Amino acid sequence: MVIFNNRKYLYSEVLSNWLKIKKGEIKEQSYIKYNNFINLYICPYLGNKNFRLLNTKHIINFFNQEKIANLSLSTKRTLIFIIKSSFNFCVKNKLRKNIDLSELNFKKPKSKVIYFTKNEQYKLEKYLKESKDIRKLGILICLYTGIRLGEICGLKWKDIDFSNNSISINRTVQRIKNNDINARNKTKKIVSSPKSESSIRTIPLPNFLLEELKEYKSNPENYILTDSKVFKDTRVYEKYLECTLKKCNIRCLNFHTLRHTFATRSIESGMDIKTLSEILGHSSYHITLDVYVHSTLDQKRDCINNLVNYVNSIVEY
Repeated sequence: MVIFNNRKYLYSEVLSNWLKIKKGEIKEQSYIKYNNFINLYICPYLGNKNFRLLNTKHIINFFNQEKIANLSLSTKRTLIFIIKSSFNFCVKNKLRKNIDLSELNFKKPKSKVIYFTKNEQYKLEKYLKESKDIRKLGILICLYTGIRLGEICGLKWKDIDFSNNSISINRTVQRIKNNDINARNKTKKIVSSPKSESSIRTIPLPNFLLEELKEYKSNPENYILTDSKVFKDTRVYEKYLECTLKKCNIRCLNFHTLRHTFATRSIESGMDIKTLSEILGHSSYHITLDVYVHSTLDQKRDCINNLVNYVNSIVEY
């Protein structure tokens, strides 16, 4: 039952009711993010307005405010979701008619995918295979599975199936805002299920990597990177990669570059997009196509040469 205490039917009350219902349906980190975005961005501009009088123009003007316009694409997309979902909530409860927000569509500009060169990857792998540091396993796993930083830190030995030569992704480590006013730290680390249903997946492992893992195999409940019941902090592990790259005299790129490198090498070796998409845990293969499938000048040159060779083989002179 939806209850409003103010005769003006303030939009802030709608958002409060909407969030209470969403709390039981979403992860803790999502709830914290939505709550913060509502209080920090939406309510200062729209909270005191009668939600029954809100229209498309009000929402467009909200996104044109300097403070909102300068926010990241990801933040603006979350704000759109909150507003659209809260209006659907009103329509469902017969509190008002819906409004058209179809023109609010912020598209991500295409950015160049950064990945390690073949030579850099060779140097990195050579160093890691000679190392006796158990932390090396996470980098090697990512280079041949493309799993995310949080997923690497959340891996336990029981997730490795040595009989079927595979690895299962069942959890992820995240750092989220701490809403406890008595807490000393502004953020806290949690272990949760992966970001989406498609992120829960099983990935085959190459034989050489299985042999590396067997050397360190331990208690099934232990986290792989620490070989203990305590998981590795994502920031700390990113720092380990940074130090490793410096030792190898390789460009200092972030951890996500390992995922990009795996995807790029997979495409170069001929892996089909649907298979790659499932391994990466994308919700749609269109995401994989949009991010990773790009032709280099060498690839285009090869295609032109192949065309010439084909035409020469069928044309009689």
